[in-house]
Amino acid sequence: MDGGSRIRWNVLVPAVLFLAVAAGHASSSVAGPEGAREQVGKVLDVEVKPVTVTLADADLLDQDGNRVRFRSDVVKDRMVVIDVFYTTCPLVCPILSATFSDLQDLLGDRLGREVFLVSVTVDPVTDIPPRLKEYARRWDAKRGWIFLTGARPDVDRVLRGLEAYTADFTDHPTMMLVGDAASGEWARFYGFPTPEMLSAKLDEFRAKRGGNR
Repeated sequence: MDGGSRIRWNVLVPAVLFLAVAAGHASSSVAGPEGAREQVGKVLDVEVKPVTVTLADADLLDQDGNRVRFRSDVVKDRMVVIDVFYTTCPLVCPILSATFSDLQDLLGDRLGREVFLVSVTVDPVTDIPPRLKEYARRWDAKRGWIFLTGARPDVDRVLRGLEAYTADFTDHPTMMLVGDAASGEWARFYGFPTPEMLSAKLDEFRAKRGGNR
């Protein structure tokens, strides 16, 4: 997807949230436009918390079909931003992917060198590598944005370590993790952070490293 046709975060989010509010909150609890705006405000409310995660060194597959280990091959001692998604998700996951798509533009040449984006599917049965490859193409994923799948037990190990596992994958948490694996410092963003929020947290971690990695 080229830059002219890519769906941007600030276009996609309001549209998707409007549809979600219209579909899910068309009741007496939403009193007209003011109520709808209140619901959208709640959805857009982003909470950030420092967290501790466990990086399981499980065998996974990337979008090119390469076998990789989550901790030792993908995360290593890098600064990373991690989300969980599935390719058939109708509402939430496109927002997360649009955020990553714009974040990679903000990062510029830091992507794939200093910072890596990691998207882990919660539906590994459906999301085999060719499907991830097509999804990556759809979002114009550049080098440094890695999509992961694998055998369900291995994927579930990774998700549990990230505190992102749910028995029903369609009910996965809406969150992103920003971390510096070298220092072990992680922040969890609940909701829909903007690309700028994520970039600011990465800059904070970078400053703590001295800006030299």
